Amino acid sequence: LSVIAFILVLVMQSAFSAALDQAMEESGLDTATAQGVAAGDSGSAAEPQAAEQSEATQAAYGVTIDGCRVTEDYQGNPAVVVTYTFTNNSDEATSFMVALYPKVFQNGVELGTAIGSDWDSEKYSSDVKPGSSTTVEMGYALEDMSDITVEVEELLSFSDAVLAEQTFSLS
Repeated sequence: LSVIAFILVLVMQSAFSAALDQAMEESGLDTATAQGVAAGDSGSAAEPQAAEQSEATQAAYGVTIDGCRVTEDYQGNPAVVVTYTFTNNSDEATSFMVALYPKVFQNGVELGTAIGSDWDSEKYSSDVKPGSSTTVEMGYALEDMSDITVEVEELLSFSDAVLAEQTFSLS
């Protein structure tokens, strides 16, 4: 039952992110304009860059990509487990699942999540109090043994700013 709930949450997260991206495209706002509106700027060329820098120093969430390891999913298919450290810098308890949107790409295509018992997927949805950190592991189904690129964005954000990015060689 937990596995089904986990899959449902990931599907909902992906659908919500796609809907948010589509709404941004339909609104006609580009990233710089959206940042300027959110920061109360008039939209000058120098000010969005300053807003972007101050946003980075006051980020509500911190994340690092700590590493990855190749393993197998519950069906014996190749999978990769990516380890993240999530820090909640906001004023309220929240989880990695609610705050961040991790994506793993292989050969330019986003990988789907994998289900297995070789990693701890419980912390993905566990609330983290303000000022605290936790380690999160997520599994992804591999297509082959070529390099993967991991990107993490804030889930609810008007910018497509990547908070962390790293490429790993699996071979």
